[in-house]
Amino acid sequence: MTRSLYRNTALALALLLIPTISVAQDAFGTLTARLDGAERTWFLTSQGAESKSFGLTIAVANMKSFTLWGQPTTETTAEMKDSFLLGFDVMTVGDTVIPLNVSLTYLADGWKSGWLANEEDQIVFSLTTLEEVDDGLFVEGTFSAAAYYSEALTRGEVDPSRTMQVDGSFTATLPNALLTEQ
Repeated sequence: MTRSLYRNTALALALLLIPTISVAQDAFGTLTARLDGAERTWFLTSQGAESKSFGLTIAVANMKSFTLWGQPTTETTAEMKDSFLLGFDVMTVGDTVIPLNVSLTYLADGWKSGWLANEEDQIVFSLTTLEEVDDGLFVEGTFSAAAYYSEALTRGEVDPSRTMQVDGSFTATLPNALLTEQ
């Protein structure tokens, strides 16, 4: 009995002394929005080159495509529930930057239910800054939308009789590791 107790104590002590490896998340931006009057902030995070947020350049079309996936905390990179997504494309013609295909999704209960605005007449979007910086691409802007409730977000089905006003802003320096080119 004493030998077993000694062994269990030694094992417990050894487990306590093993160094734990913790890989930190990097927060490279925020999405802040007022949902029906209540202000919230979501964090754009990555763990190395892993993130739900990204930027894609399509060189042939002078187009950039962005997905900014706001996490509810700085400690997560792939949380679905209570996440906020802002997607948009940008076409550059000369010195003119034209935002296209803007969509906003609030995943209240993951992909089960939430709020969606993805039609041009639902969203007012302004990209105030799109600038290459040493460590990536800086984007900043504002948005305002009348989002519709959905119990079938993956199918894009909405209930236009249930709306929520969403007003907000975003600022991020997308790291080079999250930027790709086609």
